[in-house]
This record gives sequence, structure tokens and C-alpha cells, in this order.
Amino acid sequence: MVCYLLWMVLFTGIYYANPGQRIIWWTGIGLGGVAAIVVGVRLNRPAHARYWYVLALANLSFTVGEVVQAVQLDILHVPNPFPSVADGFYLAEYVLYAVGVLGFIRWRTARQDRAGLLDALVPTMGLALLAWIYLILPYARNPDLDWFQKAVSIAYPLGDVVVLALLLRLLTPRGGNSRSLQLLAVGSLGIMVSDVLYGLIQLHGTWHIGTPVELGWAAFYTAWGAAALHPSMVELTRPVPTQQPDLSTARLVLLTLASLIAPAILIIEALAGNTSNAGVIGAFSAVLYLLVLARLAVVVSARRQAVARERALREAGARLTAAVTVGEVADAVQSAASTLMPAEAGHVALLSVAEAGVLHVRHAGSDTPRPTPGDTAQSDRVLELATARETVLLPVGSLGLDPAATPADGGLLARLGGMPYALVCPLTLAERPSGDPLIGALVVTGTEQELAGLWSSLEILAAQAALAVERVVLSREVTQRNSELYFRTLVQNASDVILILDADDGVRYASPSAATVLGRPDLAGTPLTDLVPPEDSREVGKALARMRGTAEPPRGEQPREHWRLLRQDRTPIEAEVRSDDLRADPTVGALVLTLRDVTEQRQMERELTHRAFHDSLTGLANRVLFQDRVGHALSRGERSGAVTGVLFIDLDDFKVVNDTQGHAVGDELLVAVSLRISTALRASDTAARLGGDEFAVLVEDARRPADVDTIASGVLAVFAEPFKLTSGTVRVTASIGVATTEDSVDATELLTHADLALYSAKAAGRRQWRHYRPALQTGMVERHELNEHLDSAIAESAFQLYYQPIVDLRTGDLVAFEALVRWPHDRRGMVLPDEFIALAEESGQIVPLGAWVLERAAQEVAAWHAASSAARTAAGRPPLRVNVNVSARQFRDAGFVDVVRRALAATGIDPHTLVLELTESVLMRRDDRVHADMATLSGLGVGIAIDDFGTGYSSLSYLREFPISLLKIDKSFIDGLGHSPQQYALVEGITRIADTLGVQVIAEGIEHPDQRDLLAAMGCPLGQGYLFAHPMDSPHARALVRRTSYEPV
Repeated sequence: MVCYLLWMVLFTGIYYANPGQRIIWWTGIGLGGVAAIVVGVRLNRPAHARYWYVLALANLSFTVGEVVQAVQLDILHVPNPFPSVADGFYLAEYVLYAVGVLGFIRWRTARQDRAGLLDALVPTMGLALLAWIYLILPYARNPDLDWFQKAVSIAYPLGDVVVLALLLRLLTPRGGNSRSLQLLAVGSLGIMVSDVLYGLIQLHGTWHIGTPVELGWAAFYTAWGAAALHPSMVELTRPVPTQQPDLSTARLVLLTLASLIAPAILIIEALAGNTSNAGVIGAFSAVLYLLVLARLAVVVSARRQAVARERALREAGARLTAAVTVGEVADAVQSAASTLMPAEAGHVALLSVAEAGVLHVRHAGSDTPRPTPGDTAQSDRVLELATARETVLLPVGSLGLDPAATPADGGLLARLGGMPYALVCPLTLAERPSGDPLIGALVVTGTEQELAGLWSSLEILAAQAALAVERVVLSREVTQRNSELYFRTLVQNASDVILILDADDGVRYASPSAATVLGRPDLAGTPLTDLVPPEDSREVGKALARMRGTAEPPRGEQPREHWRLLRQDRTPIEAEVRSDDLRADPTVGALVLTLRDVTEQRQMERELTHRAFHDSLTGLANRVLFQDRVGHALSRGERSGAVTGVLFIDLDDFKVVNDTQGHAVGDELLVAVSLRISTALRASDTAARLGGDEFAVLVEDARRPADVDTIASGVLAVFAEPFKLTSGTVRVTASIGVATTEDSVDATELLTHADLALYSAKAAGRRQWRHYRPALQTGMVERHELNEHLDSAIAESAFQLYYQPIVDLRTGDLVAFEALVRWPHDRRGMVLPDEFIALAEESGQIVPLGAWVLERAAQEVAAWHAASSAARTAAGRPPLRVNVNVSARQFRDAGFVDVVRRALAATGIDPHTLVLELTESVLMRRDDRVHADMATLSGLGVGIAIDDFGTGYSSLSYLREFPISLLKIDKSFIDGLGHSPQQYALVEGITRIADTLGVQVIAEGIEHPDQRDLLAAMGCPLGQGYLFAHPMDSPHARALVRRTSYEPV
């Protein structure tokens, strides 16, 4: 701006010093004004820039006229070129000026502002009469001018009248005069005055350059350019609130003087003896009289409207004074807005209260905010406008809301009634106890004219609402505060530290809590930088500058700072810092900082964050962090082309260690395993514990899938050595599933494939790794389908029991049956237990399935006894028994003993004819409930057998610790009986020890006669296998029972 003004003053001064170079200097002055307008539009970006560009064209047109006239005078040496081409450019300036200013008037003033229109017309008509009498008529009657010269000469005063009318219309709205408008008015007056003087000179003499008349044109160029450069130029296309159309003293004087122009000219003309213009003067007098009467009628009408609005505001004030909740305040505001707005006009009035940086719409009759789903996001723009603390009239679409929203969608816009414009009135109080002047906002929608006319009234209503809301809020607070002593005690005992800083960032005052938080009882005079680590002092200085408003805050700056501070013993703490710039407050006059010690909170947050993403036992990544890193690794692999792999690791028989040696040893083993796995990985790989004894490894940046397999082999190798724990040495192996991005498209598929590969490794015998193959997917699908059908099969009792005989090896007599469950499947045929028992174990369905098997087996025994008890008794044989397999999970169920009791009671069989076959995993836990349940069952007379003895962690101590009545030697020992002396010795040893302890032995899987003979020779009493019979259904079993003797089948 200063450079521009210096430019214009310099060129104007040089012109008057050397008028002979007029073409150069006036071109510089004119183009400088044009450039200033264009630059001003680019810098300030007004809402409707096209009207400023029209004014720039008007300025340019006038400049071209000046250049053409200078060429005629200085180069062509035409003495008085009138009219000429230059006059065409001069007159075009009037047309462009009218278009530009009419655009300002359109956006600046309300279309129903009749008072402003009349205030502009009255002085315009008076000055138009002067132009008519003293300029237009003399030109028209001048015999020395031809018709074209007369037309051009008359066009200048007519153009000036148009300029005057438009300028007055632009200036009539009160309360909207800005610096830019004043400069625009100065430039317009300058060109008008110079044009009038130019016309008078042309009328009565000859025009010469270098006269003071040209100063008006220079002022025109300079003022218009300065008006565009000034930031307030954007206000010329913004609506100005329509003020009450009362007549102020200044306007009354202006209207009076303008209306007296016609009588004054009439007197002057009469004294001069000229009565030829009396008719024209009389006509102008009549028009001025009618305009003044119309203006008075507007005043009377406005007075009536003002009385009605005053009554509405007075009634609203009374209701607001009586309001005791914010909801009642909203009700009063909405009622007052409805009264102020015209009855036929549609409108919506919403009262919003700022809470925690968000505007919440308050509904009538409710004291709590009820935001719709879109309120918070949609109120950001309204909050921004309200924070500016100025009332704004703008289109509803400018609020940043979705115009397509409907009332069914909810949200702020949906409740604005679909009206085109909204008046946003901030609710502010300059001196609130909270320090934030913003209370909320009143948003009223309607047409532009209605809202502009009610601007002042709605501002008053907003101010009353602000006072009412603040009174309600303060009343609520006052009820919670008993006395000033309460507040003083609260501050003195507050845990937060309050610091008051002087201009040099020294501590002027510190609250008593500083001694506790910072360990410094006396901080007065201490520079604040001494309280922070040296490496943080620079950032703290920048933060203080931002708090004082001397530095721009970074984007996304939070209202609170987080600093590290040093206690007196130099131990660091973390503090949350809040600032209040009270330098303008006479009672404080300084920057106030509130420090809250958040060291423990931050430490806890970091610890919680670490715990959220790491396993608490091993310190490895947990499932959440692992899956997140897998996703990021896949993204990086897509960009770089590297192979990403995942290893799922499951410890073999970890449950045995955990159950036999205790959870403490199990946890120690898991920690040792995590360390072993980590040593086999690269720095770029990630190890994780997914839960229990499940681990995982993420392999990144591999060149080919074989590299992932190599790492899997390395991980498997670390399990070759036993683990040395505090309780001793433990040997454990692992199964590993491997999957890579070569056969997986995303993270979910990669993890699923690794899990399938792990399942394949465990199924193949454990202690190995398997790479994913597409064929594994098919097996898993079949397993999943089988699992889905399992629930309905159990509910519908779709299973069958088959029975395999147990015989006396010495006599061949039938002694018992082992009940074996089968599943007749519609599609897959007869499904064997190996395919569905494990699924039932995993899903927990083994409990109802086992109960069904036990009940049906007991029923079958009852039927056998009914059919054979007499014959067997006569032959001296004991009643037939049935052996029922019981899984570990089924036995550990709290209601298992009751299930056995119910089966015995329902069938009435002798408990001694029921034998429960348990696996060794049940016995390894050695907990009190297992002992108690086995003792209870033994007390009932139910037999307990150990199934597959010798295949697991077998211990002969089980035979002494538990009430065991039967041992079943696994088929794997029987298969090598005739070929391996060691196998023979082992089976014979087990048989003799069991006989010594009074425990019967059953040999499983006897398929050849020589096996039967060897077992019988070593004293094994009982056996079963295909040598005697395959498992048979119930009818065949009953047929066999009816026979009193039995021969191998």
C-alpha cells in the first residue's frame, strides 16, 4: 500500500513539474491505479471479484482516454480536441462504473431498503437540478456547438449525476462504511468534481493541461487503487445489516438542504430576472417534496415495526430472565424469533451452546444437549464463525453442510428448514469467569432481505440469550460453591502447579504445590528455562512465544503443551501445560501457566500401550501387533517384490509338562522357548506369542520361498537341545506350519494357510515343519463341514454303538465288550472315532456325546443280563461287563459322576459290570478333584481302566496312587511280541507287576494265534482283537451273548 501511494504521488508531482511529458506520467498514474485494483483483488480475494474487475476496466478506459487526449495535445498539437475519441473512452468509464457499483449495491444492501433508496434519491435530485440549470441547459442552448458536441457535453453531467446517485446509494446503509468504501467515495468525488470543472471550462473557455482541476482525476486513480488494496475491500460484497430507518440529525440536515435546492435556485433565478426555468424548477420541487413525504412514511412505518420488535424483545427478555435451564432459554429464543420474523416467512432458529470446543444444539424444554449423529461434525463451521465474535449473514451452503441432507438424516442442516440464508449471531460475553468469551451461537434462517432487516434485533436477542445462558450456568456453579474460602482452599491445595511469568520468562509467582511437584519451595525469580532439560529449552521458548501470540502455532496445535521438567534433584517429570495470556488483565498482567504432573499417567499409558501389543510373559509381540506387522510387511513386499512368510509354531506335548510339573515350570519353559526362537531369526524378522504354547514368526524381505523354509528349519533345530530350567532339564519339541505370499494374496489368507500347514505338521507326527499346499485347504474344508454336522448329529442321537468282545485267553469265554461309537454319515458313510472325537473334544460336544454313549452302553448291558444271566450263572461265569471310553475333557466335567449315577439308576445294572477306560492324561494332573471323583466311582463299584498303557508318560505309580482295576496294553506292544525279546520282556513285566498289585490286564489288538498263546503263557488273563471278532452292532452282540461258550471268529 505504501509503495503504491508513493508511486502515485511521485508520478503526480513529476507531471505538475513537467506537464509537457503528460502522456508518460498520466499513463503511469492510470496504469498504476489499474494494476493496484487487480493486485488488490488477487491479494484479498473478495466474494464477487468480477465487480472489482469491472472497476479496473473503468479505470483503464479513463486511462486510455487520457492517453488519447495527450497524443492529440502533445503529438498532434490539436489545440482543444473536443469532442474526440478520448471522450468515448471517458464516457465508457461511466457505464463501467455504474455496472461495478450496482454489483456492490446488489450484494451490500437489502432489496427492501426503501429508506436508503430515498436517502440517496433526495440529494441526487437536488444536485441533478443544479446540473440541469447550470450545465445541461447551457450546453443545449449554446449556438456555437453542433448537435454532436452538445450530446457529448451533456453526457458528462448526466454521467456525474449517475455516479452521484450510485455513490449515495452505496453509502446509505449505516454501520457498513469501511476504509475501502471511503477511498472509493473519495475517488468518485474526485472524478465528479474534476468533470464538472472540466465541463464549465469547456463551456466558458478553453481547456489547458497542468491545472489543479486534474488533481481530482489523480485522486480518482489513487483512491480507487488504494480501495482495492485495503483488506476491507471484501466487505463491499458482503451484506450490511439494515439499520432502523430513523432520521439521524446528519441525514435530516442533508435531506433538508437537498430539498431546499430547488427553492434556492428559484430565488436566485428570479433575482437575476430569468424565469424561463421556473417550470423545470417547479417539477423538481414537486418530486423532492414527494420523496421527502415518502421518506417520512417509511419512518412512520419503521417506528411501528420498531415498537413491535421492542415489545417482542421485551417479552423475550422477561422470559429469559425467568428461565432456569438452558432448555428454557432455547424455548424463549425460538418464540422471540418466530415473533420477530414475518408471519408468512418460513424460518428456523437454533440456539447452540459451546461445550468442550463443540457446539451442541439445545432443544426447547431440555437442559441437556441432544446432538444428532451429524451435529458435532456439522457445527465446526458455525463454531468457527461464532469464534470471530461478529454477526455474519451468509448462504446456508457456506456453513460447510450437506445441502442434500433431509430431516430423516439428522444433523444441523436438516433442521435449518431448507432456507437459503442463515444469520449467525455469536453469543459472547467479554468477561466470563471461564476466560472464554464464546458462549454459543444463535443461527436463524430465512431470506436474505428478512435477515438483513432483522440483523440488529436478532443481535439484541442473541445478547440477551448470552446473558441468560451465562446466568443459568453461573447459577448452577454458584450452588456448588459455598464461599470464597472454599475457592481459596481449593487453589491452595490443588495438585496442579500455577506459575505466573514475567516478560523475561522468569517465575514471578508459584503456587504451594510447586514444592511437592517440582521439589522447589521457592521459585520466585527462577528462569523458566532452568526448570526444563537443556535440550528442551528451545522448544519451550517457542511454546511460550506461541502462548503470547508472537509466533504462529504449528498446524494441528493442541490447546495444551506437554513438557519435561526437572525437579530440584534433576530427576525429570512430565507435565501437561495449559496457558492463559492475562497480560491485558490489570490484576495479573502476565502469562499464567498451569502445570499438571502426568508422569505416572504417561508411564502408565506407555506401559498399557506396550502391554496392548506385547505378551506379558515373554515380552514378544502379541497377536494384535503381529497381525498389524503382517499387514505392513505385505504392503512393503508388494512395493519391493520381496517374499513375506509366516511361521506358526506349536509346542508338542507342552500340556503334559504344564500338568505334570506345574504352571510355574510351564511359564519358565515358554520364556526359554521365546529366547531360543529369537536367536534363530534375523533382525528384520518378528517373533510373537499368540497365546498358550502357540508362537509365530514373521519373515520379511525374503528373496524366495525357500529362504522362509530355511528359517523354519533353523527354528525347528533350536528345539534339539533340552531346556535347562530351575526345576531341571526339560525336552520339548515343536511343530511348525509355513506359508508365504507365493500362495497367499492377503494377510488373512497368509495366516490361514500357516495354520493349515501347522495342522498338517501335527497330523504327520509332530517334531517337523510343513509348507502350505493347496491340498490342505480341501482337508480343512471337510473337517469344517464335519464339525458343522456334529452338533445336529448329537442332538438327533445319530450315532451307533458297536461292541468288540473281550475274552478270557485261557478258556476263550466271553467276559466283556468294549463299546465303540460310530457315526453313520449321509454322504461320507460310516465315520470312525478318529475323525470326529477330536472335533468333539475341541468344541466341548464330547460331554453330551459321552453321556449318550454311557447311557446306551448301560442299556445294552441290562439287555445282555436279561438274556444270559441264568445261563451264565449256571455255568459259573460272572455277569458280562461293558467297557466305555471316557475322554479327559469328559471326565473333568463337573457333572460326570452324576451322569454315571443316573445311567446306573436308569438301567438298574450292577455297577461292577461297568468299566470306564481313561487315558493317562487324566491321571497326570494329580489334582484333588480327579482323586475324589475316581474314589467316588470306585466306591460305587465302577471299574477304572487305563487305556493304551505304555504309549505316553506311563508311570507304574498310577497303579498305586489311583483305584485302577484294569490295564489295557496298547496294540503297538502286541504287534512285535513274537519277534522282539525286549517287547516280550516288557509285556511280561507289566503283566506280572499288575498281577502283583491285583490289577487285571487286557491285551489289545490280538490278530494272530501265536500272539494269543504267548500272552496266555505269560499269564495275561484277557484280550481282544480281530482274532476273536471285529466290532459288531447290537443285534450281533446280543446273539453272541446268548451262547454260553465262545470260539474265536
